Amino acid sequence: MATDVNTGDSAGRIPPARSLGPVLAAIVGCEFMLQLDGTIVTVALPDLQNDLGLSAAALSWVINAFLLSFGGVLLLGGRLGDLFGHRTIFLAGTGLLAAASLLAGLAPGFGWLLAGRTLQGVGAALAGPAGLALLSITYDGERRQRAFGVYSTVTGLAAAAGMILGGVLTWAADWRWTLLVNVPVGLAIVALGARTIAPAGRAGVRPALDLPGALLSTLGMTAVVHGFVRVAEEGWRDPVAIASLAGGAVVLAAFALLESRAASPVLPPRVFTRRARAGALLDLVLLAFVLTGFLFFLTQFLQRVLGLDPLLTGLAFLPFGLALLVTARSAPTLIAKAGGPRNLAVAGLALIVVATLWLSGVNAGSGYLTAVLGPLVIMGVGAGSAIVPFNVIVMSETPPEDAGITSGVLQASLALGGSLGPAVLLTAFAGGGEDVAAGVSRAFLASAAVAGLAIVVGLAAWFLPSRTEAAD
Repeated sequence: MATDVNTGDSAGRIPPARSLGPVLAAIVGCEFMLQLDGTIVTVALPDLQNDLGLSAAALSWVINAFLLSFGGVLLLGGRLGDLFGHRTIFLAGTGLLAAASLLAGLAPGFGWLLAGRTLQGVGAALAGPAGLALLSITYDGERRQRAFGVYSTVTGLAAAAGMILGGVLTWAADWRWTLLVNVPVGLAIVALGARTIAPAGRAGVRPALDLPGALLSTLGMTAVVHGFVRVAEEGWRDPVAIASLAGGAVVLAAFALLESRAASPVLPPRVFTRRARAGALLDLVLLAFVLTGFLFFLTQFLQRVLGLDPLLTGLAFLPFGLALLVTARSAPTLIAKAGGPRNLAVAGLALIVVATLWLSGVNAGSGYLTAVLGPLVIMGVGAGSAIVPFNVIVMSETPPEDAGITSGVLQASLALGGSLGPAVLLTAFAGGGEDVAAGVSRAFLASAAVAGLAIVVGLAAWFLPSRTEAAD
């Protein structure tokens, strides 16, 4: 066991685990709850709208408020873990998420609901990077790969599970329980984490938080995510979307300039100096782009073309979840047989290309068994084969003092790709006109091209000779 647990570094920031199983349970339980929040409320939106009397524009902010605060605070959340301890930030973020869920679930009106959803996003942005950092520095070797496998499986399953659980809770109780369910789960995770994740000792002087950098990173990321959310809703000609994207780009450029000169930056430039890590981060953006589009547009096809209700739609995604589960759990063995995480990641991306190309053939006469089931399984295997190696590549050789911000960048890459995907693919979807199946087909064809681009990025970053890096 001694070889699998880091017991401390010179800064005392690595939290030793008293028990590896409960620590992993706390981390992946929290991540499941975070990912669940992205979809569980979606199926309850019609009931929520009727109960609170919301307009369509106000209803969209039930989702957007979480996305904006989550995406905006991720980089800051990751750095706070490095500075103040990942255990502290993990427990604080999970507790905030539980409290915010209670506020949103009991909200008497739209204002309180919006406040609760915004605070949920902030809590998730604190807990998510801290949990991933704890996982990275608690485990070594094959145990780390297995931990990443469990973590990635949870991430992939949460979206489908959210639709199923949201449908069940809305049918059995009402929409408020899609939010209130987080309260007991969050409190249980806080109790488990507080008992099993040992506090780290601390030596030396804690670096000061770069407040200007924290402000610019939060404003810039929020503006960019907001811009892509607006594009998905209003199209690329929307002036608010264009202004938000342009403003976010300017703020992030100023942030990058500031960080290059800061003594203790929020985002140290060294995070991107390893070409393998930079390539994996870019591929995570592209992978999130494809997977978000896959979930969104296949849902459109299942409901609007095949006529499935929300609960059956969630159940229809089970083959994807099961395939991802089996593949991700086998990740250490697959990585060894493939000759390393890079080879397995490229193979996974190739399977995703196959799945999206197959789905691009759907039409109004397509059925679930002949046109959807096969691609679902292939997509699950491909996603499971790619996500775990990406996590390993990004987090490997990351020094403990940068584990939090590297985790934040990883999750920010997923958030950026997740918001960018629907914004771009809706343009392809619109090319189908009134024919929903034709629009879905065009969206999946574009997704296949993006997955192909991810393969090119991976090959260039991981296999071309480099003068500055030795091959891993």
